[in-house]
Amino acid sequence: MSVSLSTDQVRALRLIAQLLAPSSALTRTDVMDTAVGAAKHMLASQAQQRDSALIALDIRSHHPGTAATALENSLLIRSWTQRGTHQILAAEDVRWMTLLCSPRILAASAKRRSQLGLDDAAVHRAREVLTEHAAGAPVPRSRAYELFRSVDIDPGEYRGQHLLRHFGGEGEIVQGPPVDGEDTFVLLDSICTLSLGLRGEEALIEMVRRYFYSRGAATLKDLQWWSGLNLSELKPGISFLADGGEILQVTGPNDEDMWIPAWADSVTDAEVKAALEPELTLPAFDEYLLSYTDRSHLMDSEHLFSIGPGKNGVFKPFKVVQGEALPV
Repeated sequence: MSVSLSTDQVRALRLIAQLLAPSSALTRTDVMDTAVGAAKHMLASQAQQRDSALIALDIRSHHPGTAATALENSLLIRSWTQRGTHQILAAEDVRWMTLLCSPRILAASAKRRSQLGLDDAAVHRAREVLTEHAAGAPVPRSRAYELFRSVDIDPGEYRGQHLLRHFGGEGEIVQGPPVDGEDTFVLLDSICTLSLGLRGEEALIEMVRRYFYSRGAATLKDLQWWSGLNLSELKPGISFLADGGEILQVTGPNDEDMWIPAWADSVTDAEVKAALEPELTLPAFDEYLLSYTDRSHLMDSEHLFSIGPGKNGVFKPFKVVQGEALPV
């Protein structure tokens, strides 16, 4: 792989990294051929639309329908690990990713409480009553709102929604398996017997490693957008992995600094060509677009409103032709 990437090379590397195209450079293990394995590889996948996120994992694992079963069995968990938006992760990755990426979101959430008529005492009561009931079995959203009312908190005017999202960002409460299509909330410890004990710098390095391993070629700003952390927080992780040869710096099509995982240096020109040949159809909010803040290498700006993000921030399903995202 040359140190200066063409647009085709960027597209092909991303398709390969995201398990959407094969390459001998990225060894595909048996684990990756499961929804949970694909989720571990991707680390966190946008799940604003639950069904779309499950389809995205099924596509990457080549086993349609298995992601829904993994979610039902709590092997996959939908929560708010970064950017204050829904993500799907392997259960073992939820807590450390939440604790690493959510502090800034939690601080912003706390500042909004006065506008919602919530004080610290109300938040404490809501947390206690939800925690008590979510320890035994998943609590449907409607029931959670009843519990808030039982401690004199009106869940209307977005207060209930705000509280559930805030608690999700604390790392103890996550979404459980849906019941009759309704979101549920449950203590992570009650459905996940093993969480990776990553903290601090160790967690940061693991996140940066897995981001570039599953999404490179990408820029530091892409990682900043995806993680929600600031540049100064991310740079130590970049330096550690670069010094160890796990990621390599290259030049992008617009002369920007990009990073690729070490395995990408072995992708051949033939594999680049082969990765771009199949036409794909990907679901709404797919990580092929959502992983990067600069999507110009993947999608023409004329498609912003036909694919996304539209004025309401929604992404629609799209097809991929020669690595380019196009309207379905």
